[in-house]
Amino acid sequence: MKSPVVLVIDDDTEVRYTLERILSARDYEVVTADSGEEGLKVAKQAKPTVILLDNRMGGMSGIETLQHLRHTAPGSMVILMTAFGTAQTAIEAMKFGAFDYIIKPFDMQKILNLIEKAVMAYEDINQEAKGTAPILNSEDYKEGLVGSSEPMQEVLKIIGQVAASDATVMITGESGTGKELVARCIFQHSHRSSKPFIAVNCAAIPENLIESELFGHEKGSFTGATGQRKGKFELCDGGTIFLDEIGDMSPPTQTKILRALQEGEIQRVGGTDTIKVDVRLIAATNKNLEEMIKDASFREDLYYRLNVFRIRLPGLRDRLEDIPLLVEFMLQRLVKEGKARASRVSPDAMAILQTHKWPGNVRELENVMFRSAVIAQGDTILKKDLPTEIVMAVGDKAAPTPSPFNQPATTEEKPEAAPEAKPAADAPEEKIIIDDTPTLGVEEAFDMVFSTASERNPKDILHEVEKEMIRRALAQTEGNQAKAAGMLGITRATLKKRVDSYEL
Repeated sequence: MKSPVVLVIDDDTEVRYTLERILSARDYEVVTADSGEEGLKVAKQAKPTVILLDNRMGGMSGIETLQHLRHTAPGSMVILMTAFGTAQTAIEAMKFGAFDYIIKPFDMQKILNLIEKAVMAYEDINQEAKGTAPILNSEDYKEGLVGSSEPMQEVLKIIGQVAASDATVMITGESGTGKELVARCIFQHSHRSSKPFIAVNCAAIPENLIESELFGHEKGSFTGATGQRKGKFELCDGGTIFLDEIGDMSPPTQTKILRALQEGEIQRVGGTDTIKVDVRLIAATNKNLEEMIKDASFREDLYYRLNVFRIRLPGLRDRLEDIPLLVEFMLQRLVKEGKARASRVSPDAMAILQTHKWPGNVRELENVMFRSAVIAQGDTILKKDLPTEIVMAVGDKAAPTPSPFNQPATTEEKPEAAPEAKPAADAPEEKIIIDDTPTLGVEEAFDMVFSTASERNPKDILHEVEKEMIRRALAQTEGNQAKAAGMLGITRATLKKRVDSYEL
């Protein structure tokens, strides 16, 4: 396996020498440059995995070099090194695509940990995705209703059944599940699609104004009514009106809605004339209307007029398998609108998205994807780009247990970086095929090794114990790298190196 290439760009000879010596001892392939200009040339040839870039150098500065590296080495993870941790430096480093930055003088273990995280991020971005969700077609994008799960397929079936009719539809579900999107889809597939579609959020309009908003008013009918005004029902004649949060509507307004549905006519506030309207009504609520009927806060007769067809939208936690398609749809839209450049999600980030319970449903996911796409440093959203509260809530469940591999080893053995917790539901990957040599029990392995301890080099003993632990983990996980690494408390990259070195 080819070692990760690290490019060190610094005009300080001692810094270059120290980093080269330490990184080379940890199986990194190290190349160096003493200026930004030279660094760009080396980066173009070496195609480094990670670039350590000093900020203040003679000639081109680190920030200037970073901007050019986005074109010269677009896939590299750049870590900016600076002795001046100003706010401007931090902002500019992240603005121009740095993976991270570190302030000099830095603890060597800290920079080693940061490099390892950068290598993992590089691997995640460049890992060939296996078993990914099917690509959205143009119809999916146009409709906006995305999902292949069984609950969503049931919703789509009902939409197909009711769209061609003029029957009223009641859409129920938690906030953020996409009730207005369903209403628009029904409208688009109806014979009224060439007529107006008007959405009204009943909870957002003050109670003393909602009748005027829906049915219009005559001049002088109330203070401030300086002229005649048509309401939403009148403006929507021949089309479809969507009343969202209808459970928040006052009883007097409910009575007028019932009349409009039964008789097909309305009266403006302050008016005496009856106005005929031909409107299809779709209503939605996140409240329990049946309970509201019991306490007389919602009219029973209106309920039955609205509840001709009922569409219950599932929460996102009930269709987690739809998240890859939803994410793809959201990112395509952001890229198309020029609001972000990230167009895909790394496997470990996707695993977190598919584990979170999403109390805010699709709306919460949409907000998370927008935030993550904006701060992503390339075309891929990484685990570090997700909101901390989501990563913490999910990641803690899959945190690796302490193991001997987390502890510093001897100088010859080279200390391992502290592993980053990874979600249990990691993406599918190539498995390590191990030989069929029977694994030993822990006590048997220790007894065998220590029985000849006096005759052997202590470093060989550690190697044998480590080798047996890796063999045992791979056997138990059937060769799955991610699971074995998590079991041992090390990163996937470290596991690969050990497998190669022990020729497992």
